[in-house]
Amino acid sequence: MGNAAEIKEYDVIIIGGGPGGSCCALALKDTGLKVAVIDKSEFPRDKVCGELMHRKTIETLTSIVPEFEEEFKKYPKTSVLKHTRMHYKGKSIVYDWVGESYTCPRLEFDNFLLNRVKQEANISVFTGTTPEKYTVAADSVTVTIKNSDIIFKCKLLIGADGVNSVVAKQLADKTLNRDHYLGAVRTYFSNITDLRSDTSEVFFNSKFHLNCLWVFPVQGKNNMANVGFGLLSSDISKKKINLKDAFYEYFKISPELGEKFKNAQQEGPLEGFGVSLGSAMGIVSGDRFMLIGDAASLTNPISGTGMGNAVVSGKLAADQIKKCFEENNFSKEYMHQYDVILEQNIYKDLIASYKAQRLFSKIPFILDIVFWLTRYEWIKKKVQRLV
Repeated sequence: MGNAAEIKEYDVIIIGGGPGGSCCALALKDTGLKVAVIDKSEFPRDKVCGELMHRKTIETLTSIVPEFEEEFKKYPKTSVLKHTRMHYKGKSIVYDWVGESYTCPRLEFDNFLLNRVKQEANISVFTGTTPEKYTVAADSVTVTIKNSDIIFKCKLLIGADGVNSVVAKQLADKTLNRDHYLGAVRTYFSNITDLRSDTSEVFFNSKFHLNCLWVFPVQGKNNMANVGFGLLSSDISKKKINLKDAFYEYFKISPELGEKFKNAQQEGPLEGFGVSLGSAMGIVSGDRFMLIGDAASLTNPISGTGMGNAVVSGKLAADQIKKCFEENNFSKEYMHQYDVILEQNIYKDLIASYKAQRLFSKIPFILDIVFWLTRYEWIKKKVQRLV
C-alpha cells in the first residue's frame, strides 16, 4: 500500500452483495445514511447451493420494495413451487404449502437483486473488491482492501460475506465446527421422469443418517432440476465418506429415485459447497459490527435452506442500524438487541430443527413413525414448522 491512500467514508459498510447483504442495503434506502456494499466478485456470479427460497424471502423483500414480488414473478428464470413431496422406503407424503416457495438460479437472482440495490442514490456498490482486514476503533471501523491503496471507513460494519466470512473470523473469532457444518454437492439434471414444475421433492435413506437428497425444479426446458445432497462434516470425516461417490450411490440404493432418473442426463459438473448450520448461536454482533446470513450460521439443519433467513436477518440488522444511529450508540452492549431479536425470530426454530435432525439420525425408525403420523393434519403442520 502506498503513502497516499484514498479514504472512502460511509455510515454503513456491508461486506457481501448476496441476498442478505442486498436486503440489508435496501432496508436502509430511505434513511439518509450513506451506505456501501462491497463484494469480492464481479456480478453476475454463480453461488453453488440448492437455490430454493421459502415464501418469507420474497415477503421480506416486498415489505421493503412493494413492487418486488410482482417484478420477481415476472422474471423469466423464476419458478413458483406450491408443493413438496417427501419420499422414504417407497412411501411418499405431499405437503401443500399455504404460501408458495421459489427457485431461481443464484447466477440470476443475486444479480437481479443487486441491480435493484444499485438504483438507490444513497447506496454505492463496489464489486471485484476484496476486503482483507477489519480494524475496529473507538469511533469507526477501517476496511483495508487487498492489492489496493483504497481504504474504507464506516461507523457500523455488516458481515454478509457468507459461510467463510472473513468478518466473522476476524471480529467474532468464528471457527469451523464440524458438528454444525454441512458438506454438500449439487448439479443439474434434465429429462427427469414425472418432474412437476410446481413441486419440490426430497428423498430420505437411513444409510445416510436420513440426510435428504433434494430435487428442486428450475425454470427452463427438458424437465430440469437442481439436484443435491449433503452430510454433516463430522460424519464425512469420521466415516471417511467421499461425498461425490455417496451422491451417485444414493440413486442406486433408492428404487424410487433410480426410477425417476433412469432417463435423466446430468447437465454440468457435480460441485461441492459448505453450509454453516443454525444449530448453535455463536457471536453475531459486537462493537460496531453485526453478522447476517451464512456469516451468522442461519441455515436450517433439516431442509438445508438459508436464503430466507439471510434476507430476514438483513432486515433485522437494518432495523438495529437505524436504532444505533438514532441513539449514536454502536457499543457491543447496545448491539445485543440484535442478538435477542435474531434468537426470537430465527434461531429458536433452527435449534429445534437441529435437535429433530439429530434425533432422526440416531433413531432411523423415527421417520417411519413420522410418515405414519402425518396422516393427521395437525402432525403435518408440526413437521412443516421444522423445515
